[in-house]
Amino acid sequence: MPIGFNSGELGQHSGVDRPELRSAIHTMPKAGAPSLSGCGTNWRMPQLPSCTGLAKTAGVSVSGMTTAAASSNEEQAKYWSEEGGLSWVRDQQLFDLMLSPFNTQLRQRLNLQSGERVLEIGCGFGTTALDLAQSGAAVHGVDISPPMIERAQERAREVHVDATFLVADAQEDPLGGPYDAAFSRFGVMFFADPVRAFRNIASSMRPNGRLAFVCWQPLERNPWINAAVTVLSDLLEDPPPPAAGDAPGPFAFADPDRTSALLAEAGWVNIMFDSYDVPIRMGGENGIAGAVEQSLSSSVARKLLALGTPALRDRAAEILHEQFSGQATDGVVYSTGATWIFTADC
Repeated sequence: MPIGFNSGELGQHSGVDRPELRSAIHTMPKAGAPSLSGCGTNWRMPQLPSCTGLAKTAGVSVSGMTTAAASSNEEQAKYWSEEGGLSWVRDQQLFDLMLSPFNTQLRQRLNLQSGERVLEIGCGFGTTALDLAQSGAAVHGVDISPPMIERAQERAREVHVDATFLVADAQEDPLGGPYDAAFSRFGVMFFADPVRAFRNIASSMRPNGRLAFVCWQPLERNPWINAAVTVLSDLLEDPPPPAAGDAPGPFAFADPDRTSALLAEAGWVNIMFDSYDVPIRMGGENGIAGAVEQSLSSSVARKLLALGTPALRDRAAEILHEQFSGQATDGVVYSTGATWIFTADC
């Protein structure tokens, strides 16, 4: 299937400084064997339905939802309804401090106007939604985690802004609308069936609606989480192989080519992505000890810790404390967060 290629916008939108991508974006894909490698590129697949025609097929993937996908979705719901969601609520201030740089980026990409209706997917405890609502937008946030939605609702009542929050699965449930824009700060990588999810989101949009989201680049480019994974893998006698690149989880959208293709299959157009790297403050106000605790509390690290004894965590904590002490400045630990920021239109 030939893919339209618009290189005229590369200078305006591309933030990537990776030679392999710089070379790829100057290569016209061959008809019948398209390559989606590129950055800041405007992709179009006109034979797919636009968002305005997706209401009839919302929630229906090309092949239907498989048993494995349904099981994965249930696992995500269980995790975020229990320890996953509760831990994020406990560490709200830590995550707000760590992820705040991305709020400005999303605001700039959306270019929201006062009074516009906005959907946040995977809103967590509402930080980004409340930030946008204070600028005049009417924001509705959905998340699969009851503990985080409860906290978001509490915060909305405290600040009296036009923001509502609801426990909902953006892949399966009606999302209301119509919305002028939709966005997500690290909330779209956990779908069992991403095409189904993005079609469902598209069905809630007005014509010409905008989408913006930020997701992580590969694990190895994110030492804020990879440091603990490396240490634990080295300590385990028989560490498991890395998770599949397309498995639901923090790094499911690390491959921008695959993510672009998923969005296009779901009917989105004008798909573009930029690289955005930012220093991430680890551990909040708790310095090196907090950075160690945060590093060992990620979902990826927890899976590795479950394979060992309590001594595994103790030894890993010692090693990480030594590593972070060497890179701390005045007791504050910064690491690198490498992300993709995607935008698309209906």
